[in-house]
Amino acid sequence: MCCWENQNQVVVWIWIGIGLFFLTTLFITLLVINYLKSIKKNKQKVSTMFRDVKKEYGEHMLSLQEQDRERLAEELHDNIISQLNIIRLTINEKKPEELNVDLKRSMQLIRELSHNLTPPDLNEIDLADLIADYLVPINKNIEVIFHHLTIEIAISNPVKLNIFRIIQELITNILKHAEATRVDVSLRISLNYLMLTIEDNGRGFIIGNHSGGIGLRNVHSRAQKIKAIYKLKTKPEKGTKFIACMAIQ
Repeated sequence: MCCWENQNQVVVWIWIGIGLFFLTTLFITLLVINYLKSIKKNKQKVSTMFRDVKKEYGEHMLSLQEQDRERLAEELHDNIISQLNIIRLTINEKKPEELNVDLKRSMQLIRELSHNLTPPDLNEIDLADLIADYLVPINKNIEVIFHHLTIEIAISNPVKLNIFRIIQELITNILKHAEATRVDVSLRISLNYLMLTIEDNGRGFIIGNHSGGIGLRNVHSRAQKIKAIYKLKTKPEKGTKFIACMAIQ
């Protein structure tokens, strides 16, 4: 009788073991299934995020291209076409020497426009020299003071290009609208940050009335691309000061 009870206990423990093994296997299987579902769900989220980012990037690039086209059309109409039209209307009244000067001025405008549209060779020049080279011909039209305090640190080409384009936009706005006689440009680069300051002594403006301009929209877009924060300080007849700062990673 005792032997029979012992056999029953062994059978019970065997079934208990089988049951525990089954439950453990079931539990692990459910965990694996849930884990695989989670991976699949995360992949779908990542794929959706990638499509959204790609779409947003494409829309952003199209917006920048459209803004560049508008700026090009504006530059052609306001500067080059207007200058050539003046030459056409006065061609019979001016001396050859005067016409030669007007044509040279138009050619200079075209060269400047071409320079603005063509990306510089960013691998062969550092940011301070790039800015200095751009400001040299500007000095013929307005007094430009360039201060720079930099260290030898690698600046990525996208950062160089966007900082350079921001400067171009702001200088163009100053020359066209500010009626300024002097511009101060300052560049500071340390181990941790890059700071750009552009200040003019022009007539200033009310920010709310100009916040939608093509130039300022381009400045905002390019600052966003390099994760730079910026501030524009201006008042009528008090000049304009632009300050941008970004972390160097």
